Amino acid sequence: MNKVFVSGGSGYIALHTIILLLQKNYFVVTSVKDKDKIALVKKCLKQNNIDISRIEFHILDLISDQGWDDALEGCEYVLHMASPVIPGNVEMDLLVKPAVEGMTRCLNAAIKNKAKKFVLTSSYAAIYGNSKNTFSDDDWTDLNRKDLMPYEISKTKSEMGMWEIVNNSKYQIDACSINPVMVLGPSISGVVSMSNKQVLNRLLQLPFIPKISLPIVGVRDVASAHLMAMENKKSKGRRFLISEKTVDLIHIAKILKSNNLNVSTLVVPNYVVRFLSFFVPSLRAIAKRLNKTELLETKNAKSILGFYPESVDSEIVESIQQIHSKK
Repeated sequence: MNKVFVSGGSGYIALHTIILLLQKNYFVVTSVKDKDKIALVKKCLKQNNIDISRIEFHILDLISDQGWDDALEGCEYVLHMASPVIPGNVEMDLLVKPAVEGMTRCLNAAIKNKAKKFVLTSSYAAIYGNSKNTFSDDDWTDLNRKDLMPYEISKTKSEMGMWEIVNNSKYQIDACSINPVMVLGPSISGVVSMSNKQVLNRLLQLPFIPKISLPIVGVRDVASAHLMAMENKKSKGRRFLISEKTVDLIHIAKILKSNNLNVSTLVVPNYVVRFLSFFVPSLRAIAKRLNKTELLETKNAKSILGFYPESVDSEIVESIQQIHSKK
């Protein structure tokens, strides 16, 4: 039975991925922060009628060496999915230190245990931070930019660090990265993900819709992409920009409205948003995206993985219903 290590097993994307792995009869070894998270994962799996006899738990810390080598022993595949997600201009060390050090510990343990494949959950944030308007698998965020947020820096440094270690390692481990755009969809644990909070929760609160667009993808498709990259030998050395489509925010608002949710569909001119952003801090990030059109080329996902996602609209409905039910 093939063993797969998944770091951060209680995470938003990780839980969806673990379910897929168990459904495909892999044996899953996963890390969590504390004992409470073990109980949470087991509960979530049982609620989804998943057999928990083929999952093993280890309590690991991204900023501690303890336990990593032992946890990855015998694992053929390693999916490093654990990394903090905190939006905004927060303290740098809250994000960069655990992201980079956690990746390093996980990858070094994978190399020491001679794992076949290492898949890093990176981000579109490691791609878009430059002066371009068209982005592909080969683009990188420019760390010299002064306007980068700590999250963007953390994902970029973590992925750059992975490629540096892989390229300099005597043991030639196969590695690749998954770089998803804004991930939307229901949470298996019931804990609303940061991406859903940032987009869907905010839409429920705004009295109007700004003219901005977002590249989006469904969480189940992102989980599937991880397995596809893990199992595909041709994924070695590749980055996979993962996106279903880029939509105007009004597209999402209309989906919510059609499902009887109380959300505004009033689109306002850009100058109104810019003016209000001087007085409403939460609108400042939105104001920066006005008139910004991004074109995404997901060639590797299509040509290598045969990945053509199409579920994000239905997952948006599921996610907003989940958020709404908690109020």
